[in-house]
Amino acid sequence: MRQQLDAVARATTLAERVVALLPHTRDLGLGFHLPVIDLALATVKTAPEATKKNLVAALEAAAYADRRVSLHEFVVLTLVRDQLAPNAKPGAMPSKRIAQLETAAATVLALMAHAGTRADATGARQDAVQAALREGAKIMGLKLEAPAGATLSLEVARTALEALKELAPMQKAVLVKGLFAAVTADGTIRVAEAGLMRLVGAMLDCPLPPLLTELDPATLQA
Repeated sequence: MRQQLDAVARATTLAERVVALLPHTRDLGLGFHLPVIDLALATVKTAPEATKKNLVAALEAAAYADRRVSLHEFVVLTLVRDQLAPNAKPGAMPSKRIAQLETAAATVLALMAHAGTRADATGARQDAVQAALREGAKIMGLKLEAPAGATLSLEVARTALEALKELAPMQKAVLVKGLFAAVTADGTIRVAEAGLMRLVGAMLDCPLPPLLTELDPATLQA
């Protein structure tokens, strides 16, 4: 944390305020991070552009302080960047189908499948990943093999999410349904999965299943 605070202090003017708020957030469960961020973003969206840029710079500094970005940091940083980005000029209604963006859809599905499993000394984790991939691919109608965990990167995932914004509204709903099927394939919803689903819903401006939106963050598995 000290390394992150030092990085924030070098990059922005927010370090002192962050330190002052630490006692209020230190014991906040991981599952509550995004709900709190959602509440804060409603106010930050109305702030001057300089304030928004300062916040994004602070988040980048904290995330990159140890020269690696965790999945949770990726979700928070990507969500805030997307929600605070200047509004794009209205264009043609997105109209692409999942079949036209198979690689992007498979990438996000693979990220979701790997996020919902835990490594162990047996083949159980790989079996769980494959089960999640099958459930999601079946609903999305994917024929391409999803990327293996070793070939995934968060930058590739970010690019895939940006590409999926071009899906037609009903196709976005199918994508979300497929991702949710992957999440629930093992009967357990984990913090990382819930966070990724929130990110997908926000970036694609697509409603999430009620089971997710009504879920008590305290019940999420680590």
